[in-house]
Amino acid sequence: MEVSPTGQGAGAGSPPNPNDPVLLLHLLANLQNQTLDTLRQMMEIQRQQLDLSREIVQVNREQRARQGADLERWQQGHEHVLDACKDTLKRLEEVHASLMRDMAYYVEDNHENLLEGDFSLGDFVDKFGPRLAHLNTMLAVLRPLAAANKKAEG
Repeated sequence: MEVSPTGQGAGAGSPPNPNDPVLLLHLLANLQNQTLDTLRQMMEIQRQQLDLSREIVQVNREQRARQGADLERWQQGHEHVLDACKDTLKRLEEVHASLMRDMAYYVEDNHENLLEGDFSLGDFVDKFGPRLAHLNTMLAVLRPLAAANKKAEG
């Protein structure tokens, strides 16, 4: 009996003997080759992912450096605004805390209605969503300015 690399016997239509050690050896070698090829492909994909991750990290570093330089340039041109930004940040954080408190009380008082009705949920989102989103954006703009002002003082 001859065995081909695919594990099929050369005989005319006779089924291969599953206990034939030569056949089993060829099947095992074939499986190992396929496993090795798959591992090589996986390793190449992982190398590509690593290269992309490194590129993303580099882009992020460059972007942060540009943003830092832009912020510093803006601060140098608008030093008179920095103290006002610091004061405004403190006040807006109080407003933010008050809005968060009001929202928490509203949810506590209207929890069942929020679970059961689309109208109640929509009303809740309309009442708190835009104000909170805009306020968060303003705080995100003010925080780096106030932090830079603290650095300049220190």
